[in-house]
Amino acid sequence: MRRVLFAILAGLAVFAPSLALADEVPKVYLYVNDLASPHALLSNEAHDIEDICYQVDLDTTAEIAVLVVNTTGSLGIDMFAVRTFEVNGIGKKGQDNGVLIVVSTDEHAWRVEVGYGLEGVLTDGFVARVGREEMAPYISAGDFYTGIYNGTVAIGQKILDEYEPGPGSHPRPDLIEIDWRTVAIGVAIFLVISVITKGRLSLWVVGSIFKRGGFGGGRSGGGGASGKF
Repeated sequence: MRRVLFAILAGLAVFAPSLALADEVPKVYLYVNDLASPHALLSNEAHDIEDICYQVDLDTTAEIAVLVVNTTGSLGIDMFAVRTFEVNGIGKKGQDNGVLIVVSTDEHAWRVEVGYGLEGVLTDGFVARVGREEMAPYISAGDFYTGIYNGTVAIGQKILDEYEPGPGSHPRPDLIEIDWRTVAIGVAIFLVISVITKGRLSLWVVGSIFKRGGFGGGRSGGGGASGKF
């Protein structure tokens, strides 16, 4: 029995989601991802910023992602932002209307990466000014919330004022998704173990059934701006 259980668990490892070392970038979700340790944002602060991102997404389909990390590692913040954008597909597929705001606490650096579909609205000059005037002064003083909030508001308002989404329906953003893959694996393993143990053993948790919603598959346009704080 132990060998069978070990084989099952080993099989799970094959399906477990993991980040390839070559990517060196995290998985991010709708909309605020504070991966710094300690966190740069309080829970209610993150929710305030997410409310802005959600409203922009709901009204225009454009996706704003916020990511706070301690370091961007060997990639540096510019390449880190590009790769994070591409790996996570920020923005709607076919519209490429995503924008990624990255703040690296240990490197005292910020970057705003803009998708193809928003380059005409979020020009390099505008984004640079937002980072320099709305974000950096507050973040450099240790007030990450005000800096990121102000930057998100400025970018979000610009999108609301000037961006025209493509034709078609505007579905409500899915903030929570059911991970059906995890459900299927869990059910299969539960059935196998039930047969082996003749119903005397139950499987409580295989993984998280519910997960935060992901982005829509957009591409980075290579535009944007970065700076220090």
